[in-house]
Amino acid sequence: MRVGWRLLLVGAAVAGIVCTWVSIRTPWVYFTVQSNLILALYYGWRLLGRETSATIKGAVTLYLVITGLVAHFTLGHGANPLPLLAGGTRQIGNFLLHYVTPVMALTDWLAFDRDRRPRWADPLIWLAFPLVYGAFVLLRAPTLPVTMSRRYVYPFLDVDRLGWSGFTLAGLALAGTFVAMGYLLVGLHRFAALDRRKPGTAIPDSRI
Repeated sequence: MRVGWRLLLVGAAVAGIVCTWVSIRTPWVYFTVQSNLILALYYGWRLLGRETSATIKGAVTLYLVITGLVAHFTLGHGANPLPLLAGGTRQIGNFLLHYVTPVMALTDWLAFDRDRRPRWADPLIWLAFPLVYGAFVLLRAPTLPVTMSRRYVYPFLDVDRLGWSGFTLAGLALAGTFVAMGYLLVGLHRFAALDRRKPGTAIPDSRI
C-alpha cells in the first residue's frame, strides 16, 4: 500500500508540474512548483528503497501543507477548488499541486513511518528553505517578464504594492506560520505514533 500510495503521489506532482510548465512562463519561480519538485524528488528517492531522516521528510511535508493552505485561503479565498477540474491544463495543474499533493503528503506523514519521529527543533531547521525562497523572490522579481501584471511572484510578497514595511510584516507572518505549522506537524506525527508504542519502548529519532 505504501509503495502504491507514493507512486500516485509522485505521479500527481509530476503531472501537475508538467501541466503548469506548458501553461505559463517561468513556472519554476513559484514556491508551489519548487515545493512539488522537492516532493517528487524525495518520494522518488524513497521509492528506490533509500532511507532519509525524519527531518527531511518533515520539511517536505511542511512545504506542501503550506502550499495548500496559502493557495486555498489566500489565493483561492477559501472557494471550492473542484471547479478547477473543469478548467484547462493550467487549472488542472493548480488542482494537483495545490490540493492533491498537499493532502497526500500530509496523509503519508501521519500514516506511514510512524516508528520514527522528528525532533522538536526541526521546525526551526525547516524554516531555512522559505527564507532562501524569500531572498530569491526579491532577487528574481526585477527580471520577470514585463508582460506580467506584477513584478513579484505573489501579491502578499509584492514590495511595489506593500512597501518594505508591509513586505517585512508579511514575511514575518509567513515565517511564524511555517514554524507554528511545523510544530503542529511534529505534534500530530508523535500523536499518530502513540498506538505503535509498547510500554517502556521509546521511539527512535534517527531514521524514517
